[in-house]
Amino acid sequence: MMREDKRRVSISKFMSLVLRHSPKKFGLNLDSKGFVPVDGLLRVLQSRFSEVDLSDIQEICDSSSKERFEIKGEKIRARYGHSIKVDLNLKPFRPPQFLYHGTTPKLGEKIKREGLKPMRRDLVHLSKTVDEAKSVGKRKARKPLVLKILAGKAQKEGIQFFDRGSVVVAKYIPPEFLESVAPD
Repeated sequence: MMREDKRRVSISKFMSLVLRHSPKKFGLNLDSKGFVPVDGLLRVLQSRFSEVDLSDIQEICDSSSKERFEIKGEKIRARYGHSIKVDLNLKPFRPPQFLYHGTTPKLGEKIKREGLKPMRRDLVHLSKTVDEAKSVGKRKARKPLVLKILAGKAQKEGIQFFDRGSVVVAKYIPPEFLESVAPD
């Protein structure tokens, strides 16, 4: 079992790197749905971290508030955040009226002009609450800018949203569906 949160975070981040961005670099081949054998991922993790076992992988999957990974049978995948092409079999859903995106103030101005693009990822990540978006934005800026996505309106105009648990993803959010949230 995990002995420390710091270790779990390090392993989880490495799992994200492997499953979202660089499986081939670590000798893994994703299937068309983004899955790899759990035992293959375990071998990769054991080459980087001592004493990692299957219970560690299960605990990371079960304890992630962001629901980053899923295990089905003997396979595991990242649920979102890929920079490589995978078919996650996403089903559109009716989003809440508003969703949010945390970013830096500098990038926020560009996003408001050009829309919210996935950049190096396959999909745009959106938060369900202002606080979640602030937390995401704080990874990149001490005082992040939070953008409000007029999701209900965007969906009526044909933008598709996909629920991934604590995160909602979309292909692109045009600028007309973005507003700044007033800072605290």
